[in-house]
Amino acid sequence: MKKRMNKAIILSLVLMLTACNNWLDVSPKSDMKADDLFLTEAGFRDGLIGVYALMCREDSYARDLTYGYLDVLAQYYKSPHQLTSSGYEHNFKKAAEYNYKETAEEARILAIWQNHFTAIANINLALEYIDKKKDVFSSEDIYKIYKGEFLALRAFLHFDMLRLFASSASMDNGNGLNSMAIPYVDVYTNVARPQLTVKEVLEKVKTDLLAAKGLMKGLEVFKGLMESSDPQYNRGQRMNYYAVTALLARVYLYGNERELALAQAKEIIGEVNGENPTSYELANSSATSGNPMFSSELIFTLDVQKLKDLSEVYFTENSNSVSSILSMSSSGKANIFNSGGLESDFRSSWMTLGTDGDSYVLGKYKDMKYIPMFKLSELYLIAAETATGSEAYGYLNKLRNHRGLANVAPTADLEDNIFQEYRREFIGEGQMFFYYKRKVMQVIGADNNIAIKNPNAIYNLPIPTNEVDFGNIKK
Repeated sequence: MKKRMNKAIILSLVLMLTACNNWLDVSPKSDMKADDLFLTEAGFRDGLIGVYALMCREDSYARDLTYGYLDVLAQYYKSPHQLTSSGYEHNFKKAAEYNYKETAEEARILAIWQNHFTAIANINLALEYIDKKKDVFSSEDIYKIYKGEFLALRAFLHFDMLRLFASSASMDNGNGLNSMAIPYVDVYTNVARPQLTVKEVLEKVKTDLLAAKGLMKGLEVFKGLMESSDPQYNRGQRMNYYAVTALLARVYLYGNERELALAQAKEIIGEVNGENPTSYELANSSATSGNPMFSSELIFTLDVQKLKDLSEVYFTENSNSVSSILSMSSSGKANIFNSGGLESDFRSSWMTLGTDGDSYVLGKYKDMKYIPMFKLSELYLIAAETATGSEAYGYLNKLRNHRGLANVAPTADLEDNIFQEYRREFIGEGQMFFYYKRKVMQVIGADNNIAIKNPNAIYNLPIPTNEVDFGNIKK
């Protein structure tokens, strides 16, 4: 991250027109000086759009950190392990083999790192100006929402970098919180920031999130995915108060702060003082027809204008897809959905039988334009994992019932049943690799056939060489 930087926006907001859907009608700006950009509320809006544009790139959440690279690492797919009919390697073969040092994989990892820290730099630049230019906002509330959103996105991006490049709490013989991790860049600077431990990064993530939550509290109006022309700009699908709360639940769980994770999850589920302030609802059978994303459950999404075209490259079988098709084996699909009579699971309809009759491709993103970052279902699973006794089974069974499944008995293995729900629920969303890592699982994959003999070598992506050579990073 030691780069030459000046007071200019790093990215071109033209990206917004080609990556993220134009949830606001803005004119593209390129390399505008920050002193000029942040003269108006619209300038801060444009800066925020630029951050989302970076998140909607293919080397970010529009592919690699969702259905592509991360789900390859989670071993959902069989196809990357196979030669194509022409004898060529699959585009993700080296990734599926965890060959992180191969040239193309090093480039892929570097792009993820650089993209995230470029977005973070833009956030820090906006935050450097936002208090000084507070008077440009149309109201105090709008200022608070913008500042909270910038802070929360900074936390979100750092947290995913932590999950990718550093140990989880349970790794390193249970001492993962004290392992060296990544820098937390919370100022706009060209000076390399110090490398922190996992625990120190988590503390900074929580500090940003709690500040964001405090700023946004009481200002959000639940809108779901509806379009809006009011000054809060489609808050329902962006990093809003509820998304911050969901992220806090995820972060607390990752750091083994179970009671705090449960409290945040309950706030979203709607079990604080018996109230449900959010209107998020678990989908049911009638709501899932033609709605594979279960839209009533979406808390935070990225609106990717070309998602259909991007995903079809990997989930449509044709003569041009042999090196890119991502397909699950029939045995893998059976392991996930059909064991124990689960054919009634609504989610199994996401998988479409391939032309070879022995594999399945994901149809979750067919005709979709948005990728989920947080869903209500995850909060139920967090609650099931962090609650105790009958309460824990209650959360698990409520989710199962809304997926077409019967209750599990209170004598059933709770942890295994939560695991099974995770791998059904998050196909194509990039979360399963992080689950495996958090649990330091020794055998993973749809076919339960990939042994993890050296967790650090598999679960921790190597920090790019130039960061080690020129930054304050130690291997």
